Amino acid sequence: MEMRQKFRYAIILLMSQIALNCDSSGELASKAREKEAQGNTAEALYYYDLALRENPENFTANKNLGILLAESGEAPGSAALYLEKALKKDPKNPEILLYLLEIYLLAGSRDETETVLKGFSESWDKDRESLARFLSSCILDSKKNVSERKRFVENRIPESNPASKRLFVVCEKKLYEETSGK
Repeated sequence: MEMRQKFRYAIILLMSQIALNCDSSGELASKAREKEAQGNTAEALYYYDLALRENPENFTANKNLGILLAESGEAPGSAALYLEKALKKDPKNPEILLYLLEIYLLAGSRDETETVLKGFSESWDKDRESLARFLSSCILDSKKNVSERKRFVENRIPESNPASKRLFVVCEKKLYEETSGK
């Protein structure tokens, strides 16, 4: 009887520790988001790192840290690592896919770009899928598509996400700059 009680106590203690770690990781990610919203990037990075030390699978921390690093442009490899981890939890997330697309297109990585395009094809956001295919074709293959470009400009689709907006500018400069003034 006493052995059973000790066993129950050990299980309860273990479960409460797991719950505490999950809450702790979530709280740290929330603190990081607060710091990021205040413009304190260094502290945000610190709290995201702590959250991921507590729980390496924390979706929010992986996604937000990946985006923060992608936005900085300083660590695209690390950004891709965190975004890929987040993508495993939400494989159809268009925001994550767009940031990964930016990283892989700018690196000239065709295989990774194809993987991201496949992710778009399985998602519900067909406008962003067609934008992703347009940007890939423009940046990697130097192919113009004037009618698609016009549709995106008129509907302001690239402006819905900072990564797609930056990629659209790269495409514009690469292929359309001489025609954009006419």
